[in-house]
Order: sequence, then structure tokens, then C-alpha cells
Amino acid sequence: MDVRERIEALRGKMKEQGMKAYVVYSSDPHGSEYVSDHWKSRSWLSGFTGSAGTLVVTEKEAGLWTDFRYFIQAAEELEGSGVDLYKMGEPGVPEYLEWIVSRLGAGDVLGMDGRTLTLKEWEDMARHFTDPGILINGERDLAGEIWTDRPASAGGPVWMLSDEEAGESAASKIARLRDELRMRKIGATLIASLDDIAWVLNVRGSDVPYNPVVQSYLYVSGSDLVWFVDRAKVGGGVSSFLASLGLELRHYEEVSDYMASLRDQSLYLSPERINSAVMSVLSETVLPLKGVDLTTRMKAQKNAGEQSRLRSCMEKDGAAMVRFIRWIKAAVASGEKITELKAAAVLRDFRAGQEGFLSESFSTIPGYRAHGALCHYEAEEETQALLKPESLFLVDSGGQYREGTTDITRTLSLGEPSVLEKSDYTLVLKGHIALSRAVFPEGTRGYQLDLLARQPLWNAGLNYGHGTGHGVGYILNVHEGPQKISPHPIDEALLPGMVSSNEPGIYREGVHGIRIENLILTAEWDECPEGAGFLNFETLTLCPYDPSLIDLSLLDSGEKEWINNYHAMVLERISPLLNEEERAWLAEECREI
Repeated sequence: MDVRERIEALRGKMKEQGMKAYVVYSSDPHGSEYVSDHWKSRSWLSGFTGSAGTLVVTEKEAGLWTDFRYFIQAAEELEGSGVDLYKMGEPGVPEYLEWIVSRLGAGDVLGMDGRTLTLKEWEDMARHFTDPGILINGERDLAGEIWTDRPASAGGPVWMLSDEEAGESAASKIARLRDELRMRKIGATLIASLDDIAWVLNVRGSDVPYNPVVQSYLYVSGSDLVWFVDRAKVGGGVSSFLASLGLELRHYEEVSDYMASLRDQSLYLSPERINSAVMSVLSETVLPLKGVDLTTRMKAQKNAGEQSRLRSCMEKDGAAMVRFIRWIKAAVASGEKITELKAAAVLRDFRAGQEGFLSESFSTIPGYRAHGALCHYEAEEETQALLKPESLFLVDSGGQYREGTTDITRTLSLGEPSVLEKSDYTLVLKGHIALSRAVFPEGTRGYQLDLLARQPLWNAGLNYGHGTGHGVGYILNVHEGPQKISPHPIDEALLPGMVSSNEPGIYREGVHGIRIENLILTAEWDECPEGAGFLNFETLTLCPYDPSLIDLSLLDSGEKEWINNYHAMVLERISPLLNEEERAWLAEECREI
């Protein structure tokens, strides 16, 4: 079936169930950003393959809501499908719930798969629908009923991190979590966040592409520790270790019955991760307490062991990046036919050659020329570009290693750069440096620093529509919370040990995109004149900037000094991993400016 046929088949199911509209979300039962193929119902139904979006289908209309990152991609993929694009945040564009209210009336039923609707989303929906009298039915997965070749829930065996690799034992983490429950006088918590569960138990898996997590739930109280998981994935060694922690293994599907059996207690839940189907079974005697998972801030503050291993990981990843940049510049200049997907494959091979490599941390974004202006571009065989010895190539990529998770973006000139290309690149670099050099008092939030990265662009009348920084996991998800560096006033302090990205950009539709991204570690500012109370950033990522794209006339002396110091560090730490020719090339790229 094509998209139009799938939408019509969905409408047939809606009519059978007496539903006037149906919503299909991009999530799984755990509020995950990245999901396995089994949960990509929205992509299958609409034809839009971006990671973020909401599809709403009524008897006669269908609309897809997505954000700035995917405006161009969504317009291309939805063309001719009969699905209208609604650009979130644009003037005059209604939110999808407002749109539904404008089309449904009292007594009309809106359906969805309640497992993919978080508690937070359900509460928002209920607020919108109470007055107009719209009814909500989250009991049927209609998309799954017509998706005959739907991929099965997959995933390999669960594996463990040693205490040395994790920097802290699982027993210690569980004890810390229980201490937090006691301090807050909370009876128990149900954790649905897959990366939080993996962090607490020091386990990893392969249930979600690029994210080494296990689809599961974890229930923790002062006396009970229950892991709801596909038990076939838990081998004897892992099972014995978990039993030594006092953990009880139960089948994944048993979570609803277990939650329904709870009585007379408080239960802490993350409304952005727990789904409405699980919430719906709770007894009225259970008091739900809502907030960010208690483990999320613990996980975000990397311990000394994790930090040390991350630094080693960055050296390996930097060596892979240096080999890639050297190769691609030479290959394109020589006339070799290199496509975007070929470039991404070669980069993966360079990473795979590093000891401890597990996988990529996300699907590489290899955007040549105008494709670089698509923030979350995904190259495809039919539409990918052939790289030529001209213009810019943006490559956003990362790796999972036994020593950590990486995320790096570099924009490369493949020919003689134009004045505009150099100006745009240098403005982005200036913002990138400004954030890298920031010192700030304890308690500072990410939104208070975001403007540092944007100011050089604002001064030129430019801006970018995405956040400047996101949290990054340790052998876990490349995107994690709770901290962010963005214009949105998220009330989360940047704490020592948090790893965040630093990635300003410029995107000129139809021309080029430029983004520069390093990972930065929040740390105590050792040189604080007053002795303490201030923080700064340690740059973790090790890879040179493209010197051919830097317009020196736009830099002040402090910015030049910062670049020279950074390049000296890159050269010193990566050189031991390179051969003689590679070291000579890197030395030239890192020459003083």
C-alpha cells in the first residue's frame, strides 16, 4: 500500500470503532526519542521518516505536525500523499490539539494507541478536550492492525558493564535511589526511561538502534526491586548478578498487572516517560507523584571513572575523524566518485577500526551543499548527492564505544571557499568558541548561556532554529536530559560532570548548512579568583576545525588564542594514534593562526 491507501485503511478501522479522528505518535511505550522499527507507525502511515512528528487523521483530512528541523524534509516526503504539513511554531499554525478541537464536537471519539501517549501528553489532551466534550479512547492500536508486515520487537541479549567501566556499582546506585525515596518519603518509583534503567542496573542491550538500551520497566521500593523485561534476553550470568542485588525478574507484559495490584502507597513517575496505558490501571489508593526520574540527574553527572574513560574515547574518535577528513578531502580533489552515503560508510569503517567500538551513536548526517541546510537530513540512495571539489560538506556523526558516547559535527570545504562560506563558518565558530570559554556561577541554567553562542550570528542578522546543546549519555543515548542549552527556559542547572553538546549553526536553504559541534564537560573553575563557586567547560571532543574556512579578519586575539590552544591539544593527544603521514597532515591542519 502507498500512503494514501494506508490512510484510507486506517479510516476504515476508525469507522468500525466509531472514532472520528485518530492520532499516531512517534514514540514507544517509554517516551523514547529514538525507537525501534516496530514502533515507527507514524513513519509507515505518513511516509515522513523524520524522528519527530504527530499524525492526525480524520474522516476527510490528514495532517502531520513537525518542528523546524524537519520542515524541508517533511515537505518533500509528504508531497502528493494527501497529508498536509503543519509547521510547528510558525505564525498562524495551530497546535494539533487545537486543530482537533476545531474539527470534533461533543461526544466524538478520538483514538490512539495509549501505550505511545505519555502521561504529560494525556493530561494536556484532557485539558483541551474537557470543555468541548471530546472523548479519548487509547485502547486500540489501529495502525498495527493494518500494518501486516510490521517488524517484530527485536533486540539481542542483555550485557553488563563492569564496576570499573561504570565507575560505580549497580548496588551503590540502587542504594542511592532508595535513599532518595526515603528522604522524599516516597513509597516507590516506576522507571520507564530505558537509559535510566540501563544506568541503574549497569546493563546494556540492543533493542533500539544506536542506543544500547533494553525495553523494560524497573520498579523500586524500599524492599522490592522488580525488572519487567523479555526474560529470554537475560542470560544466566546476568540473571545471577541481578539476583545478587535482590532483583526479581518478571516478563515485560506483566507490568500492567503488577501496577494494578499496588495499594495504599505513593508512586513516583516521570510524566514525560510513563505512558497513559500503564497509568490507567493504577488503583485510586495509589498516590502518583510526578517529576523528572530521580535517576536522571544522577546519570547526567558523570563520575570520575566515566569522565576519564570519556577522554580516552574522544582520542579514539578524534583519530577516526582525522583519518576521515584527510581521506575525503583527498578523494574528492582527485575526482573519485564519492556520494553522501559512501562518505558515511567510510567514516563508520574508520570508527570501527578503533578498539572498543560498538556502533554508531546515531545515523550519520552527511549533508553536501543544500542538503547541509536540512538539520536532520537523512541521505537516501535515490536522492543523495555526489560530492564535488566545491562547496561545503556537513557531517554530523558519533560513535558508541566501551569507553563512552561521542557526537561531533564538522563542516568541511571541498574546494576553494567563497567569501560567504568563510564568513558564515567563522560566525558559527565565534559562537562556538564563546560558549566553550564561558565561566558562570553555580546554579546557572542552560538558557542563560545560550545567547553566548548566538550573539555573533545575531550581530549579522542570522539565527538558527534548534537548541545549542543537549545532554549526552555514557555508553547510552546520544541525547539525554535533564539539562539543555537552548532559548527555552528549562529550569535545570548545569552541574559538574554533565556532558553537553555545543553546536551553533547557520542554514541557508538551497545553498549550504554549517554546524560545528563539540562535547563539553561542566567542571569546577579551578582558576576562579575567589577560590570557588564558579564553573566552566572542558572541551572533550578532539578534531581540528577547517582552517581554509576561517576568516581571520572576523576573529579577535582571544578567539585566535583559543583556537591555537585547542588545536595544540588536538595535535598532542591524537598524534600517538596516527601514522607518520597522518600526523604530518594533522600538524598542518592544526598550525597556528
